[in-house]
Amino acid sequence: MKTSKFTMITFLVAVILSISLSACTNKINNLEEYLTKMEAQYEDVAFELGNAYWNYYSAEAETDLKTPKKKFYNILVNDTLNNLVDTWYPMRTEIKDTILRRRVEMWHNVLLSAKVEYDAEIMELRGELEEMMEVSGDKDKTNYDFEEKILLLIKLRNAKSVELGFDNYAHLTYETNGIGYEWFLNFVDQMDKLTQESYQKLVNQIKSENKLDEFGQRNAYMFIGQFYGNQDATELKIENNIELVQTSLNNIGIDYATLPAKLVETQLPEGIGGQGLMINIPNDFRSVMTLGMDISVWMHEMGHGLHGLFNSINSAILEGYEWVPGNANPCFAEGMAETSAYFTRNMEWQKKYTNLTEEQIIEKTELTNKYAPAFIRFHLFNFMKETELYLHPEKSYEEIQKDLAKKYLMIETEEMRTRNLDDIIYVTYPLYLQNYLIADMVAIQAHKALFDKFGEDYAFNKEVGTYLINNFYYAGEYFSWEDRMIQGTGKPLDIEAYLEHYKIQ
Repeated sequence: MKTSKFTMITFLVAVILSISLSACTNKINNLEEYLTKMEAQYEDVAFELGNAYWNYYSAEAETDLKTPKKKFYNILVNDTLNNLVDTWYPMRTEIKDTILRRRVEMWHNVLLSAKVEYDAEIMELRGELEEMMEVSGDKDKTNYDFEEKILLLIKLRNAKSVELGFDNYAHLTYETNGIGYEWFLNFVDQMDKLTQESYQKLVNQIKSENKLDEFGQRNAYMFIGQFYGNQDATELKIENNIELVQTSLNNIGIDYATLPAKLVETQLPEGIGGQGLMINIPNDFRSVMTLGMDISVWMHEMGHGLHGLFNSINSAILEGYEWVPGNANPCFAEGMAETSAYFTRNMEWQKKYTNLTEEQIIEKTELTNKYAPAFIRFHLFNFMKETELYLHPEKSYEEIQKDLAKKYLMIETEEMRTRNLDDIIYVTYPLYLQNYLIADMVAIQAHKALFDKFGEDYAFNKEVGTYLINNFYYAGEYFSWEDRMIQGTGKPLDIEAYLEHYKIQ
């Protein structure tokens, strides 16, 4: 009798577990089906907005940014989508399908970011500013107060972020873009401390050589000019940049002729260097560049293209469209672009495609290393200007610039020319500028891995392209950027190795 009762209880438990598992499976299937439906809509609008931004930067056709943004708004404020993601995000470890789990994580970041950027008031103000800054626009801007409007945009972003439980918009942004707020603060602190001594030596040297009582803004910017003037390739044997991009890709086994890519060179208005846009991942990349841009800039933009064109994840939310904050890790995206640019800084590449002697190349490298501390600290100064606007809204932009110039550039004079607050990147790509410094680190680490694996002639090894595809490009946003660094280079971002590359002690 006892055995019979035990058997019955066991049977009932098994039935209940079976029903529970079946119900859970059905819920997960419903989750996947619904997200797939929403991602199809999301991708359609991404195509439309990407094309609109192409027209915005290239002036190839009339621009309409409002219509696709309204469509994105309708998708991203969808209550069913938000409730579903809010339900599953805390339970994501229960999802055994790792791709579906990652999709839920990315949707969480996108929807959280959208609660700020696609807030009706913020979206309207951002649209107004973009129209006033449009490359092909003919609006009268003489009486338009860009600073007042951008400060209002920053205030609104901060207020909305506080509503969502964050200290400020910077805190929210670094959490949703994959960097992490605490990681960012620690990164800035490390880069500041580790470059202070070497930069101070540069300052002391120029003051001594020129008998200066105070180190000024012009002196600091001379350092930056020396870095950039010596970093990139000069005296090119192939003057056509597009041809040289194609040749460089072919050298590493990537046949440019087979890629759905469009490179255009034209004279853009002053201040606009160019833009590379993944309109349709992985089927449509376009880049427009102003006349006279360095080959490294061309290769950088093409690197954005390679990162998208060889993406094979087949999930719109994991492909990494840049149009909604939180949908991609921007420091890694810029890192992949800069990894492409760094082929033009490779010794063997320069020996083949420039008229520089090996001795001249070495001399330029030594000067680049000498002024690298200035390059790093200039980046800190540049991106912290924007960050401080969110962290300390009580301070004026002019006050922030002067304080940070003293801290990072070690400017000692009170005489300093400050910039106006009218930068399009603050509007369209907020809190983005730190990605360019991290990108330099990613690229140097990636090229060290290529050198270790393929030898000093890696810029001419046909297997390199496949290595980049298999280790960096193919999986989109499925892996975190830290995991992609480990997969491609064997270690996470290595700050010490970065400083060693530039001989910074």
